[in-house]
Amino acid sequence: MATTAEKDNELAILKAQVKDLSDKLGKAQTEASGKGGLVLADSEEQPTGRTVDVEVCINVWETDEKKQKFETVKLPTFMYTINLPLSAGTHLSTNGFPYYHGETYELDSQTLPDIKSRVARCWDHEKSIRKSTTQDMNNYIDTRMKSAAAVARSLPQV
Repeated sequence: MATTAEKDNELAILKAQVKDLSDKLGKAQTEASGKGGLVLADSEEQPTGRTVDVEVCINVWETDEKKQKFETVKLPTFMYTINLPLSAGTHLSTNGFPYYHGETYELDSQTLPDIKSRVARCWDHEKSIRKSTTQDMNNYIDTRMKSAAAVARSLPQV
């Protein structure tokens, strides 16, 4: 059985290891953000470790703008790469700011879900318009445009 002194010693060692690893992680995140925060185009959001100050309305039910009250809150930021399908065009626009396809942006935690939702809806739309066209074309090719030899090659061998 371990004594209290041994347990305290082991706990101190583990705390020192956690602190060392946290310091290394902090340095790695700082270096990555200093290099532009390389993010792959098909990746999900990646936390930056930074925060931004955003004014948030605390009485959203108030319809009179003069009576609305705002509070400044700190929100974490994330790096996110915009990946749009062909049918979505070149960018998404929010409050007049364009978010271009293929570019990586630093977004706060309130803007990120909006942008991700819009990108997902663009992909859903792309699937809805491309699926039937592609499927119809494949059916046409399978039934009408294949030669007898190509049909014979596509059949399972007995």
